[in-house]
Amino acid sequence: MAARRILLTLIGLLSVVILIGSLSAGVLTVLLITNRPVDQKLLVVGPERRLALVDRHGTAQVLADDRSPELFRYPALAPDGSRIAYISQSGNTSVLRVIDLRTGARVELYRSATNPPLYMVWSPDGRYLSFLSNRGGGGLGMHVVAADGSRPAELVSVSPTSLYLAWQPDSTALLVHIGGSTFEDGRLVTVQPGRAQPLYEVSDPGFFQTPAWSVDGQSFFYVAQPPIDGPPAVEKVESVLTRVKVGETQPQALAREPQAAIIFGRSPRSDEIAYTTIGPNGFGPLKLVALDGKVYTLSAQDDNVVAFFWSPNGEQLAYLTPAGRTSNGAVQLRWQLVNRTGGAPRALTTFAPSQEFLAQINFFDAYALSFDLWSSDGRALVYSARDGVYVLDIGRGIASRRSDGVLAMWLPPER
Repeated sequence: MAARRILLTLIGLLSVVILIGSLSAGVLTVLLITNRPVDQKLLVVGPERRLALVDRHGTAQVLADDRSPELFRYPALAPDGSRIAYISQSGNTSVLRVIDLRTGARVELYRSATNPPLYMVWSPDGRYLSFLSNRGGGGLGMHVVAADGSRPAELVSVSPTSLYLAWQPDSTALLVHIGGSTFEDGRLVTVQPGRAQPLYEVSDPGFFQTPAWSVDGQSFFYVAQPPIDGPPAVEKVESVLTRVKVGETQPQALAREPQAAIIFGRSPRSDEIAYTTIGPNGFGPLKLVALDGKVYTLSAQDDNVVAFFWSPNGEQLAYLTPAGRTSNGAVQLRWQLVNRTGGAPRALTTFAPSQEFLAQINFFDAYALSFDLWSSDGRALVYSARDGVYVLDIGRGIASRRSDGVLAMWLPPER
């Protein structure tokens, strides 16, 4: 029974159940910086139902005052930074809209009172927007819609439990992780907008969340579960981080973690994979599968890494570890920084996150596809505390409050 409880715990950790509060459980590359604030605007969620652009002086330009206040109905920025998709709410009706930041024009893409949208990801070319919906009859749906509103949204996948996705770099297809692990009849499929049948399917997913494509789009990464004999048991769980080349039948095993889930993310510049684990004893350290095929531990061995984020140039990773509670019982997290080539991690700052930031980092691997917490020059991180939005200067290790709000991300610098 104990083994079954642990197995069910692993399954629960990787479902779409909101886990608010569950997180309470060398020499670095020299950065050439100045003391002036990072000259990029922020897209700030909140307070109340506001969506605004905030400049480096803290001046806000309100874009909308009707955003949905529900968790996971966060905005998503187009790859070129020119448009923002957001979800508004009026009564029990949710509406997905796109705002053109150059012209102010608004386009409605989807509305529903029974299947409200959540979690949006743009295609790399900016032509499509994928999003999930809470189905009125239960479960989740995944939709794809033309970002210009020229065609209705297309329902391409349905799952009774979880759905995670990744766009192919050329925007021709989506890799979709449906329904969890093989123990839950989960599967991994590749679908194309407008095509009824999946291109191919993988039936042995293990415990993980979001898949990933290689930089060139010719391979994909996921976590496999080797076949087992007899009924499921925790000692039979083995997560194998796997690379599959499209069109070939022999997968490549990259890393193995017994009795644990693997949560991973690919470097923005290469096919290096960083990952952490979740097992019966909680979160594990931060590890890296390098291009030479070796697995390195980047964080301190006893660090409980709850989330990590690659820098834009792929040279560093910022990660979060639990840091106890405040005097009034609020969860605290600590930012730490490490080079991809190793060395001692550097502690930066400790903070009490907003509820929305906590919700987001429970699915950090998914939100890394639609939220930029690193500034484009790699000099700063943005995060949301209980008392507002902060910008963390990486070089000096100093955090300064930028604005009110519950969540924020960087816009690309203006050209």
